[in-house]
Amino acid sequence: MITTLHLPSIRNIEFLNNSILFIHLDNDRTMLVPLDKFPDIKSLSKEQKKEFEIIDEHNLSFLALDEVYSIQDLIGWE
Repeated sequence: MITTLHLPSIRNIEFLNNSILFIHLDNDRTMLVPLDKFPDIKSLSKEQKKEFEIIDEHNLSFLALDEVYSIQDLIGWE
């Protein structure tokens, strides 16, 4: 039997100070991501953190970084 996991879509993000990234999902849940796990995002300025793009509903990119983060990377799903 093969089980398919439904991956929620990213609806929006926001930051709490310089320590937590809130990922708001389409299933009305919010995931908290400690920015210590993502030092490149943590090092962005407040203005740079506002310049993000949600790609294909499951990926996140910041204009100031060359990295694209999947929702699996951000919330630790494999």
